[in-house]
Amino acid sequence: MPDEHDNQPASVAGTDASPGSTPEPAGELTAAQRRAKAMAEGKADAQTEPTREEAGRRGFGLRRKPKKSKKKYDSILAYFWGEWIRPLGQILLVVMTIRLVAVDWFDVPTGSMEPTIMVGDRILVHKWVYGIRVPFSKESWIVKWGTPERGDIVVCYSPDEGDEVRLVKRLVAQGGDTVELREGRLIINGQAAGYEQYEPSESMVQYLIDNWDQDSINRASAAQFFTETVPADANGPGDEHAVVFDAAKPGIRNVPPFQVPADHFVVIGDNRDNSKDSRQWNLDQNEWGTSFGILHERRVHGRAFAVAFSLDKSNFYVPRITRTGRPLR
Repeated sequence: MPDEHDNQPASVAGTDASPGSTPEPAGELTAAQRRAKAMAEGKADAQTEPTREEAGRRGFGLRRKPKKSKKKYDSILAYFWGEWIRPLGQILLVVMTIRLVAVDWFDVPTGSMEPTIMVGDRILVHKWVYGIRVPFSKESWIVKWGTPERGDIVVCYSPDEGDEVRLVKRLVAQGGDTVELREGRLIINGQAAGYEQYEPSESMVQYLIDNWDQDSINRASAAQFFTETVPADANGPGDEHAVVFDAAKPGIRNVPPFQVPADHFVVIGDNRDNSKDSRQWNLDQNEWGTSFGILHERRVHGRAFAVAFSLDKSNFYVPRITRTGRPLR
């Protein structure tokens, strides 16, 4: 026997059975479907969510990011701490960390490395090239993976003037080398270095006039510039660089053959007659010219590799633009 409900029309799943209502498709409606439904019901207004195409045409995203509110501080001290002191402190911490571990800079106050390095140059120093030193330590290393070699321009702590005095010199002989000076010329392991004289630039001559001491004009005209070439051998690499001799005021130019102990170096300035270096360190004046003072490997601070910038101290600290970024060799 048929049930009385059998005569009722079957309802469609997911639709509203009330008369006049618009059926909704199964599942979640898209933005376009919601907008169409709202317009059909007469409820569309400016707040209706736009479609992705409309949002793209209008030039904004589907969701706007809320504006960041400005920080509020309870006092002027809190303001300066949050906006100035703390950010600057973080920058300073990063810079100091880099200087302690990676790259340092060093102001050159004297002309002992002329013509390679001038008075007023601020040079950059690789600190990690030989290893990582214990921070604030003069002679202790955390780890060491390299050794200074013949020809390196090294920044070191003075062997006879205390740990607070830093110097920049050229390493001319390393452990195991036999080094000799004869009339100012180097002889390494029995091989004489080569010397080719050249004429300096007008700017270099003027620099010498401005920076060398008494009677500097005559001394500058007597300066002799050479390209010094140290040959390579089984104990170390070769090297080529510029040196200057002061013919008007010669310094220590003769030292007999000297065997450099292991882990030690002989270092000399490129300004051969105006540099306090291994020819004088830890020696009485009456011993000058009889032996070399040596530098222990632990006292090497790093290797100089470039001029960061340069200021002409004899000319109101005018920058020397042509020296900025110049590599050192």
